[in-house]
Amino acid sequence: MTPLFHSLRVRAVEPDTAEAVIVSFDVPPELRQTFGFTQGQYLTLRRQIDGQDLRRSYSICAGVDDGVLRVGVRKVRGGVFSNWIN
Repeated sequence: MTPLFHSLRVRAVEPDTAEAVIVSFDVPPELRQTFGFTQGQYLTLRRQIDGQDLRRSYSICAGVDDGVLRVGVRKVRGGVFSNWIN
């Protein structure tokens, strides 16, 4: 099965700790059902960085009734994706 990715607009990138940020996304009405979730699920983010197609999964850190989709990203030493987001 080929994964399906959707482009979402980043609503905000907010500092959480000295080593982590919270990334919030705007989910358009037509994709709200697609991006419905339950606690404990992960969201796989995809980005081209330095010519590489990178994918990383991050834990959703929002309540199902919060009305927002967000993930927490902690810097990882030597981590290309996490350092790019931070």
